[in-house]
Amino acid sequence: MLMKKMLFFLVMFFSIKTFSQSPATYSSADIYLQIKKMNVLGSVLYIAAHPDDENTRLLAYFSKDKLYRTGYLSLTRGDGGQNLLGDEQGVELGLIRTQELLAARRIDGAEQFFSRAYDFGFCKTPEEALEKWGHEKILSDVVWMIRKFQPDVIITRFPPDGRAGHGHHSASSILAHEAFIAAADSTKFPEQFKYGVKVWQAKRLLWNTYNFGSINTTGNDQFKMDIGGFNPLLGKGYGEIAAESRSQHKSQGFGVPAQRGESEEYFSLTAGDGMKNGLMDGVDTTWERVGDAKNIQAKINTILSQYNFEHPENSVNDLVALHKTIKQLPDGYWKNKKLDELKNIIVECAGIFAEAFSDQQYAVEGDSLHVNFFVNKRNDADVYLKQIQFPSFDSSLSDRLATNRDFSFSKIFPVAVDQPVSQPYWLVKPLQEGSFNVSDQMLIGKPQNDAAYEATFIFTVNSEEIAIKKPVQYKYTDPVKGEVYEPLCVVPAVTAHLNQAVYVLDGQPEKEINAEISAQKDLAVNVNFNATNNWKINNGKLNGNISAGSTENIKAFIIPSTNADESQLDLTVDKINDSKGLQYTAPLLDERKISYSHIPDIIYFKPAEAKLEKINVIVKGNSIGYIAGAGDKVPQALQQMGYDVKMLNEADINDEKLKQFNAVITGVRAYDVDPFLSSKYEVLMRYISNGGNLIVQYNRNQAINNSIKMAPYPFSVSGTRVTNENAEVHILLPNNSALNYPNKIGPKDFENWIQERSTYQATKLDSHYLAPLGMHDANEPESNGSLIIAPYGKGNFVYTGLVFFRELPEGVAGAYRLMANLIALPQNK
Repeated sequence: MLMKKMLFFLVMFFSIKTFSQSPATYSSADIYLQIKKMNVLGSVLYIAAHPDDENTRLLAYFSKDKLYRTGYLSLTRGDGGQNLLGDEQGVELGLIRTQELLAARRIDGAEQFFSRAYDFGFCKTPEEALEKWGHEKILSDVVWMIRKFQPDVIITRFPPDGRAGHGHHSASSILAHEAFIAAADSTKFPEQFKYGVKVWQAKRLLWNTYNFGSINTTGNDQFKMDIGGFNPLLGKGYGEIAAESRSQHKSQGFGVPAQRGESEEYFSLTAGDGMKNGLMDGVDTTWERVGDAKNIQAKINTILSQYNFEHPENSVNDLVALHKTIKQLPDGYWKNKKLDELKNIIVECAGIFAEAFSDQQYAVEGDSLHVNFFVNKRNDADVYLKQIQFPSFDSSLSDRLATNRDFSFSKIFPVAVDQPVSQPYWLVKPLQEGSFNVSDQMLIGKPQNDAAYEATFIFTVNSEEIAIKKPVQYKYTDPVKGEVYEPLCVVPAVTAHLNQAVYVLDGQPEKEINAEISAQKDLAVNVNFNATNNWKINNGKLNGNISAGSTENIKAFIIPSTNADESQLDLTVDKINDSKGLQYTAPLLDERKISYSHIPDIIYFKPAEAKLEKINVIVKGNSIGYIAGAGDKVPQALQQMGYDVKMLNEADINDEKLKQFNAVITGVRAYDVDPFLSSKYEVLMRYISNGGNLIVQYNRNQAINNSIKMAPYPFSVSGTRVTNENAEVHILLPNNSALNYPNKIGPKDFENWIQERSTYQATKLDSHYLAPLGMHDANEPESNGSLIIAPYGKGNFVYTGLVFFRELPEGVAGAYRLMANLIALPQNK
């Protein structure tokens, strides 16, 4: 990958300082820019494959200098990337990166959209990407977004060929080109028209070429423009805004320095009309594009000329008059967009602060929700609060708001037993192999769900009705952070959590399992363990009362079937009653929470189930020292195999401590993220020399090849990957201990792998290294760098690009067997 709701338009448009979901605040300069934008009726849609692919400087320039409506369509949510912050992978990583993109857009001013494509990891050809995603399915998503957004210009980040460096990248360009044509064809995806969109022909499709290190796709024959300007109203240049935006991609480690001064961007025309003077050649971006509306432009210019930065409320009367004028225009795309923008400008000029919040983090199904409503009109404008609307509540008010006086009240509302839980809409239905299963057309493209609850505040300003919607948020005061806003989530009355996602039985007659049943209100429950494939469960029942806020533990024992290697374990509920006699019939869900300081808390739900694997694995040795890297779930998998795993920090890496371990394993990218490992080189080499086995999982080539020492003999880390999880694996050294002791490794051990085989493989090997495995993707030469082993003194050094961090948490039997062999590598005489 190249280095690359309810929030109102205002939140996404200007550089607002927020913590998590705090309400945005606006200076007079911000408001002035918003008024200037009222005179610009042009739009640009940028299309690429992943979070962090977007050109944040260009997005900032379009949205904050040219004042275009600007959007970024990322085909995927980045689910298949690596995570620098923690051990979340797959859809959990996609949830994190979705919020990082939204944080970036709040800074650079663009809007964020997604298709249903799932990031299944690195791939080398667009054909593979399109096949796994479902070509027509994702094409329909791109067409839908073009018809809905109606961009005048579409820009791709990548070319449609191998120069893109990633199959997803080139596929995003192919789909953009196909959608550019299909969106204007009424015979393509006609089912979309019943949802309010129409055919749309963008003026042109451009490729935003680039110069990244050794890859330079720019040329003197391309259109270029300088986007490195400075915006005095914002106090920042677009390179500074872009750096702040890109640095929100924290899970990818993409913090970048601010750049100032000239910055040229290049564009190559790939479809549509040519251009001479600018990207919007031939596009009318004035009010004339909606008909005879020259007077509107004049009115806006007058408001701008008379704008008082110390008293923005002086513009309220003229803005309200403008609102009335625009309402008289025929219905259409730009009328609606500009009315939305203008409504928010009026609210900001009048100094209206309105919010709805709760002191409860959760709205519990079948319980109640306490909501506080608050309004303060901070500027001296003539404003009445007419109404507050909320589900099952509709106030009738006629209060003239006094300047800088708080108006507030609170109410308690019932939460329906069948109120939908706060599940990200793309995770409601099971994931297909390469795409999310979303059937509601109106959800496709949205970055996230609407708020669980919204309040509508209706004001009259100079007799003009202005309605604004606000999400109900959870608000509390943290002793360090101060006032904190987080999403308010609807949760089930009872949830369940199994202590493992995968239970591995390695020849044991039975294995203990544990589950936690948590209640958000007083309940009587009857919960049972169930397993498929004739696996037996001893005990595993809970029949009784649980009080609100408490957790009950269930212990059971699994006995594997004699004729099945795997099973599915789930928790089922026969009956849940509360004190009011309400009955709950929904299946038990496992509530998962992801919390990082740079994004809002993320809560989602998985079925309360686990995978049971009967694996024929022999384990030798029992003590493992594990040095955490960027985050993975390998230690839990090792514990499932019966190893005693101790997590090691910097102080633990000494001769005395290490000698107790049969093997020491470094987590993924440990040498990238743990600087102290460089200073521990001699200690680790002595550990190997004295008979220990050091197993180093993959690290990125940039850090290792630039001087970090981690091995007794030299080798380089390459960018070579084997991305086909079903790629044939060749046994190059059949007698090597890693393939024979204590488990015989053969072709069957490489079946049912997920996502990929190997990444960041070793190359340029010193003669001391043994490479027992060979593999390659289609039409590529064989590589032997997925696993290398070097005897050193009495012990062994191992470097592996094999993706154990993906396979072990998924219960892939062969990965367990091979890891057991690496841990058990025999001492050298």
